[in-house]
Amino acid sequence: MAVLLVFGTVLSSCPASAMISIPEEREMGQKLIKTVLPQVKLVNDPEVEEFVERIGQNILNVIPAKFFHYKFFVIEDPALNAFAMPGGLVFVHSGLIEAIDSEDELACVLAHEFGHVQGRHIARRMENMKYVNIGTAVLAIAGLFLGGGEAGSALLTGSMALNQSIGLQYSRADEQEADRRAYQWLCKAGYDPRGLVTTLEKMMKNNWLGSSSIPKYLLTHPAPEERITYIEDLWKTHPCYERHKEDLFTLHRIQTKLRVFSTSADEAIEYYRGILKKDPENLMATYGYALSLDKARRFNEALEVFARLGKLAPSPISFQLDEAKTLFHSGKYHKTIDLLKAYLQKRPRDVSAKYFLARALLETGHARKALHLFQGLMPQWEDMPEFLLQVGRCYAALNRPGFAHYYLFRYYSLMGNIQVAQYHKKKALASLPKDSEAYRRLSKEKERS
Repeated sequence: MAVLLVFGTVLSSCPASAMISIPEEREMGQKLIKTVLPQVKLVNDPEVEEFVERIGQNILNVIPAKFFHYKFFVIEDPALNAFAMPGGLVFVHSGLIEAIDSEDELACVLAHEFGHVQGRHIARRMENMKYVNIGTAVLAIAGLFLGGGEAGSALLTGSMALNQSIGLQYSRADEQEADRRAYQWLCKAGYDPRGLVTTLEKMMKNNWLGSSSIPKYLLTHPAPEERITYIEDLWKTHPCYERHKEDLFTLHRIQTKLRVFSTSADEAIEYYRGILKKDPENLMATYGYALSLDKARRFNEALEVFARLGKLAPSPISFQLDEAKTLFHSGKYHKTIDLLKAYLQKRPRDVSAKYFLARALLETGHARKALHLFQGLMPQWEDMPEFLLQVGRCYAALNRPGFAHYYLFRYYSLMGNIQVAQYHKKKALASLPKDSEAYRRLSKEKERS
């Protein structure tokens, strides 16, 4: 309820004659992050986030004059859903990633969402309404895209927010414009734009089968049948055949990982054990079994399965990052460091490996080396709560309390714990160097009480 009071009172109304500016939309995006993240459960795995961001960046690289710095989040939720919010915030539900058959399908959904953001469709909806309080619009946008569940309902408490959320829904013209933009970008990036047709068909099929987790996307993105016809017509008149190289192995790894995340450890163990009884050399089932054992904290058994995976995998290092995570979870930090250093020699750009190497270094008392690695992940990860927590711990280990409190303030703000966040803000302002960027940013933060 505190969030409702803050955003309903802090921000002013905008007249219908003035479309919100790009800077205002960026500010709205920052407020949306702080509103949405406490309401959802993020998939706390850098590799999953990196997978989505890589595909998204392949498309963003061909978009001229981008208005925003796009940020990607993966929500642990079975719905076939994805949405983009003002300011370039892109959210993908784990259920969508589990359901796709190719990178093309995810690329198509992301490109369509970019089309809405680049077309500034939410800003247009706000402009067309009689008047709109931007603070209430933040709640309405969050509630609309989070759907009718507990999180979405909590954000749509006031009738004004509910009425505005209806006005903020995309129109058929918005959908067509987003599809047209997406089609062009996908062709340039080497993805098959017909992937959006197959994805929409999956959503419609699940909706027909009565799944309660499906309608979110179909409600906020109207007329799927019309969109399918429109995209098929575009293909007939403007086909494109240049193809981005598909990485199905990585897709299947990510899907297996997400299935383990969304299932209890015992259920996952039994599921993969059953597959392996019939097919002992099934690669992804063996991988899922190892992850399940790790989730159950049966670390020694998990490491034995990872040893088998090394013999089944197409490359000896295919599953080494996951093996290193199991070593980390079991407290074998020095072995984690050795394995990740060897892994990074072959895959030096793997940011997930750098993140876990930094965490292992921090646990073994090498906070300065850890901080160097953490700093290399900024600003890409600056809105990832778990990352901010670890950076705060790192500064605390280095006896730099001002920066430790600063990052803990940002962590607790994103987690929605305003009371603890304000405590760390006060401590940070008292300890940070007055000429530091952190102090300047913190001084501009508006009080949320």
